Amino acid sequence: MERYIEFEEVVSANDLQEVLRGRNPEIMILRFSKLTGTVKVKMAKRMSKNALKRAFHPHRIKRIYTQFPLQNSRVGT
Repeated sequence: MERYIEFEEVVSANDLQEVLRGRNPEIMILRFSKLTGTVKVKMAKRMSKNALKRAFHPHRIKRIYTQFPLQNSRVGT
């Protein structure tokens, strides 16, 4: 199951991997999108939005998308 996550603050891949390594090793970071500012993650099992938010604590999640969030990108502006 893949999700796209938008964080409230700018986070690095190293920061996210450190958080996940200790709590949820079944969540993998696949890529960062500069276009939309989201992080694509893959989970081994289905997780609720609240469980996903807890997995990335102390980093705060702004939004979780099920599909690539093109409507939020500013292409052409």
